[in-house]
Amino acid sequence: MSQLDTAIDEALVGNDRLRYDKAAKGVLSEKKILAYILKRTIPEFASASLNDIAGRYIEGKPLVSVVPVYKDKTNAVRHYLEKQDNPNIHGMQNEDNSITEGSVTFDILFHAKAPGTDDLITLIINVEAQKSLSPKNKKGEVYPLMKRAVYYISRLISSQKETEFTGSDYGKIKKVYSIWICMESPHGKNAINRYQLKEQHLLHRYKEPVANYDLMGIIFVYLGNNRTRDRLMHLLYLLFVKKMKSEDLLTALHDEYDIDLTAKGKEDVTTMCNLGEGLYERAMEKGLEKGIEKGIKKGIKKGIKKGIKKGIERGIERGVEQEKRNSERKDREAALEMIKDGLSFEQIARYMKLSIEAVVEIAKQNKLI
Repeated sequence: MSQLDTAIDEALVGNDRLRYDKAAKGVLSEKKILAYILKRTIPEFASASLNDIAGRYIEGKPLVSVVPVYKDKTNAVRHYLEKQDNPNIHGMQNEDNSITEGSVTFDILFHAKAPGTDDLITLIINVEAQKSLSPKNKKGEVYPLMKRAVYYISRLISSQKETEFTGSDYGKIKKVYSIWICMESPHGKNAINRYQLKEQHLLHRYKEPVANYDLMGIIFVYLGNNRTRDRLMHLLYLLFVKKMKSEDLLTALHDEYDIDLTAKGKEDVTTMCNLGEGLYERAMEKGLEKGIEKGIKKGIKKGIKKGIKKGIERGIERGVEQEKRNSERKDREAALEMIKDGLSFEQIARYMKLSIEAVVEIAKQNKLI
């Protein structure tokens, strides 16, 4: 995450954050935008046309009516779905409640029919204003976002009991996907990862029908800073990264993606863009303050490091000089003893590797001549 991204994230506070999040979920719930997400990330929709995905395969109503949540039963997901002629799927408080597990809110929850089959795939899309891949819980402790995704998709499976099937009729479990749009990328680059159950043969080779275990998939879409030709990544870049006026963004969606948003979708885009402009200015100010503070700290740290290095160098230099002075003092003392013993100045100069003048000077200083 860049320093500016961090500053923007910190500028998103209070009511502004809630408004931005709500608008972002509203835009992503537009069927035509969902169609691009499904086609790019889910294998079942890869060969389907965008118009068919938006108009035929995304279901606007639940398969099973709303089931009350009983404290002694596995959690039942409340499906708040719109009528089939509604072009978008509302993401308002689709809750999965239980006494023991607390409350989980799915941002966008809907059913979609797999092309070429009569099966229905339950999909959820979680798009939270989550800048970090390691968010914090209420205690301030960091946890991996991936583990939260695993929990969400597990709830989508378990909550099908008494809604999609009853009793022990597990053969009717529907496949589920959890798609996460992440505003932060681990390495700063665009990426799409998919996680699903795989079969491994540890002894002999028995192959279970794939449809019996391939029932859940987690998809992470990471928005990075690098430019890409990938259609979905560019679409998300236009929506959430590029700083644009609302009218320019709506024009780009129409011209580049043949997407004409509903009146509500246009209103959400306007909200996002207007908030984005104010946030950008606040983020620049916050980023400047942080940059100055960081620069001062870095300067002090660098100064201390440089000072230590210079101090060591000077200490070594002084040590060498001191050692030299000590050596010269000892040589003079030894020469003085030789003079007292009656050795000639020439002999002393030769033994001590001193000049005759130096030996004479030592004798004079000690009043021996």
